[in-house]
Amino acid sequence: MKIPVTNNTAMSIYVGSAMIPAGETRHFEEHEVPHHLRPKAEAAPVEQPVEDPLGELLKGNVQSVVEALDALSSDDIERLGELEQAGQARKGVLNAIADIQLSHAAEQ
Repeated sequence: MKIPVTNNTAMSIYVGSAMIPAGETRHFEEHEVPHHLRPKAEAAPVEQPVEDPLGELLKGNVQSVVEALDALSSDDIERLGELEQAGQARKGVLNAIADIQLSHAAEQ
């Protein structure tokens, strides 16, 4: 496969023993072209990380987090508590999580 090398400088450049005058393009076999003159490989599309719904919930204020606790499972509430402790550690959120965890434990 031939690779085009364009000289975008004001001076002549050399690829191997071939001179490329300023503003001109020459085609070379891939093995003849130095790596810095090869076209950039297209980057693979970067997958966007999936947003963590619990992390998104914790971006809200204390009242919105507390109001959402009733709709969460015990495992989600436990994880939410861990995330909150590692993050902002808001007393109102942590107290509400502890309260709901105690009420779940009493029900069992």
